[in-house]
Amino acid sequence: MFIDGPAGRIEIALTESAEPRRGVALLAHPHPLHGGTLDNKVIQTLAKAFSRSGYHALRLNFRGVGASQGSYDEGRGEIEDFLALADHARRTYGGAGLAMGGFSFGGYIAAAAARTVSAQLALVGPAVNHFPVPPV
Repeated sequence: MFIDGPAGRIEIALTESAEPRRGVALLAHPHPLHGGTLDNKVIQTLAKAFSRSGYHALRLNFRGVGASQGSYDEGRGEIEDFLALADHARRTYGGAGLAMGGFSFGGYIAAAAARTVSAQLALVGPAVNHFPVPPV
């Protein structure tokens, strides 16, 4: 599936919950320049865990990864991509609970996005010491 993002089309994947009672989880992959994609094993495992816990899980390919348009933007644009996914989730799932998660670089992106979007966080090895704190 695709959604519109700030740098063009963003590729997303959905892992549906058989009993969607909690809301939607947004998941971010490791660093795009080091092979990170929405098919990362850790991100897929998080998606399955959230699905079993009553969340629909949405994974995205950041700009320039897979079929997503644009190019790597040193974290700034990737935060924008993730916030576009959050906007899509709000429009699609309404007032459902929101969780965000990520692995490594994706953990940094989810943590940065949580500064402006209220959500529960599930971060795996977040690379928060490798990137600057983005402005709010």
